[in-house]
Amino acid sequence: MNAGTVLDRRLKAAPDDPRPLRVTSPAPADAWERVLASAPNALPSQTPTWLRCVCAVEGYADVSRLYETADGRRIVLPLVRRPGLGPILATDFGLPVGWGPGGLVCEGGELRPEDVRMVVTDLARRPVLSTLVRPDPAAAGTWEAAVPASVLREKRMTQTVFLDGGFDKVWRERFRSDTRNRIRRAERAGVLVEWDDTGRLVPVFHQLYGESVDRWARRDRLPVPLARRLAARREPHRKLRTVAEMLGSRCRIYAAYHEGRPVAAIVVLFGATTAMYWRGAMLEKLAGPVYANYLLHKTAIADAIEAGCAAYNMGDSARVSSLELFKSRFGAVSQDYACYRIERVPITPLVQRARGGVRRILALRPVRSSA
Repeated sequence: MNAGTVLDRRLKAAPDDPRPLRVTSPAPADAWERVLASAPNALPSQTPTWLRCVCAVEGYADVSRLYETADGRRIVLPLVRRPGLGPILATDFGLPVGWGPGGLVCEGGELRPEDVRMVVTDLARRPVLSTLVRPDPAAAGTWEAAVPASVLREKRMTQTVFLDGGFDKVWRERFRSDTRNRIRRAERAGVLVEWDDTGRLVPVFHQLYGESVDRWARRDRLPVPLARRLAARREPHRKLRTVAEMLGSRCRIYAAYHEGRPVAAIVVLFGATTAMYWRGAMLEKLAGPVYANYLLHKTAIADAIEAGCAAYNMGDSARVSSLELFKSRFGAVSQDYACYRIERVPITPLVQRARGGVRRILALRPVRSSA
């Protein structure tokens, strides 16, 4: 990550907010780290190390932006772009699908509506074709109040377990009674959980993930070979290996074993005050009956509390889904938020219609096993 180029032009945040600002892109890593040091609520996906992971795995270029306001505050926007395309044809991501929230990291940890207006105005003035920003869901209210109604929104919902009061309180008051019972049943069934932060369990996760892809394909009526190709593209093996190597102790892989065999695994990222459940995989027929996933998350939540985290973010879910129900059993609180797409040309509606047509065609095909 280079030192960044200071853009000469001086911008205005919005008509009702005339503060000048300076923009440096890419954001210098040392300045970004100083902002993080004063913003303990930042997510694990809002760090320069995480952005380096994204670029190393996906081949993106770092186009993050450091904003310096007239009152001396610094704000970082994690952002990446496919290299080789000029700005006129480029799409910037903050962050790409599968890499968690980006949004804004503010010096002092306080995000103000005027900060959002300033950044959105700056992004809209660039010659870039499209910019997608997925903010921290905890700042959803600030973003929604400040982003103009003309900006495209993609509605999402995330779920978070708040950890204040310590594990005993979380266990008694936030975990549902049936969750506590399932955790006890997992322990009585002999399910054992181990974790590692050196990358040793990466092959275990990949083995379970491959089994999960086949199961998801049958559920979604996709041909299994196609599902495997898509999964290899979206979640290449180098992705988790790279994250484990670059994050070190900030990336833990938890694996659950029953009768000596791995049956489920999760990946949890640790920030200063927030732990993020990032990825999961399991052998459903083996993990389900012994409630292995319940014991995995109980273990990770206990570790997050011990590490001083105030929240355990369990990621996005669809409303009224089995995944939403599962997370709610741990006391996860739902939070609606939106991703924002700032486009010079309205391409998103066209892409969405094309994808819908492909899905309808695939739904008419019979499901075939590759076995």
